[in-house]
Amino acid sequence: MNKRAVIFTIIGVGWYVALSLLIPFGIGLWLDKNKFNSFPLLTLIGLGVGTIIMFYGVYRIVRQIRDNEEGKNKKQVSKY
Repeated sequence: MNKRAVIFTIIGVGWYVALSLLIPFGIGLWLDKNKFNSFPLLTLIGLGVGTIIMFYGVYRIVRQIRDNEEGKNKKQVSKY
């Protein structure tokens, strides 16, 4: 993987982590404040859901990167 691809991957993971936490948290906060007046219950549920989404997404991204690197290594070994 070249340097540019690594940089874009890291930036992409950073945005993914931030948005996967902030969006459910924001929805929970909005529901707590404007609809149900149950602060902080739905905010914490939103944060928990966002955390689960974040961990699963980062796991998938890292697994895909690892599989790509292993595939490249197998191709290099088979050349010799």
